[in-house]
Amino acid sequence: MKVLTLICVFFFVHSVSGRASSTIPSCEIDSVSKTDEGGHLIRVLCDGSHLVELDLEESGNYSRLSVVGEKNGEEVREFLKIEYFAQEQDMFINIIGEKFDVKDSRHGEESERFKQLLEDPDFRFFPVAVKLIHDELELKGWEAPTIMFLYQLGMAAENFHNSKREEGSSNTYIDSHIYDFNGPNATMECSTGYKSTDLDALIDGECIGICGPGCWMCWQHICGDCCIHNGCIRHDAFCTPTHFTYDCLTGRGVLWNTVTNVPRDC
Repeated sequence: MKVLTLICVFFFVHSVSGRASSTIPSCEIDSVSKTDEGGHLIRVLCDGSHLVELDLEESGNYSRLSVVGEKNGEEVREFLKIEYFAQEQDMFINIIGEKFDVKDSRHGEESERFKQLLEDPDFRFFPVAVKLIHDELELKGWEAPTIMFLYQLGMAAENFHNSKREEGSSNTYIDSHIYDFNGPNATMECSTGYKSTDLDALIDGECIGICGPGCWMCWQHICGDCCIHNGCIRHDAFCTPTHFTYDCLTGRGVLWNTVTNVPRDC
């Protein structure tokens, strides 16, 4: 079986921007190497002793993403595992040891379990870690389900923590890439999406349809640009007006389109 990517990362924070975090650890990618199977081995060490193993596997019909944590060489925990079978159009999500089928009726149970995971202090590194992977490794989400799942989960975690910020702490910063791809003076062409010609309306609407948790951060490598995508519009609709709906808070809403019963894409 072909292992696409193995990534080791660990952070003790719960916000990509660090707005609501305590102390952001010192982290760096220690090594990157390709495997014999054509995948990658990447190690990121934080504060000298914290490690999380993120295993992304692509093997034809089968895709798997798992996140396992380790602290000081001990306390190995599997936080999350996603298994996707493309031919059968099935997806199974294991959240802190409990398995769910995205097509079953256990929405409430999965929502509570996913919320427990996002609030786990040892998992609050996740949105920061995923953004680091996105920015430094530039893995292409539209080319492999596991990478797409990874990025979507990272954004979902960031959205969850953003929604719990104290009132009045909202971020008004606009990612410069939004201007590169949208508006009358756009300098970049959309690769898989389409641009908005009305920048004011786009920003007033919190950049609905653009890959990222809002106008302040575009995740360009999810779909290849900072343009509007139908898949992102559908997911954003699930998370309006609140991020605490079942479809916004669970894997079946973040990774799976519960309307069309297919995995989310661009």
